[in-house]
Amino acid sequence: MQVGPIYFATPRKCHVFGMCAEGTGLHESVFLSMMLPGHTKFTPDWHFGVWKIKWRQSDAECMEDIAYTVKASSRSGHNIPQRVNDPSRPVVFLNWKTFLENYFKLLKNITKYYHFRCTADEPGFLICREFCDSEEVRFNLLKARPEAGCLPTVKFIPPLDHLRQWYLYEKIAPFFINEVARDIVCPKPSIPK
Repeated sequence: MQVGPIYFATPRKCHVFGMCAEGTGLHESVFLSMMLPGHTKFTPDWHFGVWKIKWRQSDAECMEDIAYTVKASSRSGHNIPQRVNDPSRPVVFLNWKTFLENYFKLLKNITKYYHFRCTADEPGFLICREFCDSEEVRFNLLKARPEAGCLPTVKFIPPLDHLRQWYLYEKIAPFFINEVARDIVCPKPSIPK
């Protein structure tokens, strides 16, 4: 199969990731086991696979179309799109990296560990294992206790600069089938070139 002319162009990015929120505050301990690189056949991949089938059959050209393909991909409704600019269900990005650097130390060589455990009895301590049958290693990561209810600052998404807007309008917009979607994703910039 030969690639088309848009293959070498750079359209807008759409990040897709899966998440399951169980943060109810009922857990006394948390276990997290990561998969070895290349071993990624598990349930979330199945959900992405179901969506990918629907995605290939669609002509999605804007975020609304992409969100529709996610929602329509599962009969039971387990694939739920969560859009960043949806005023009815806003997704807020917080500056967690800067915030957590004030309270926690970095764990060096974290990528060599695949199993993590922490408990309410030992706040600030992380127990790690390289493999499930490896010996546990304890790390005290806490520098200082964060204040209760204190959250990081909101991270705002910067607007596209005028050069990027013109690139989208001139190089990507001609490939759109739907004019309404084209005017949403690649409108003519108001700033002269």
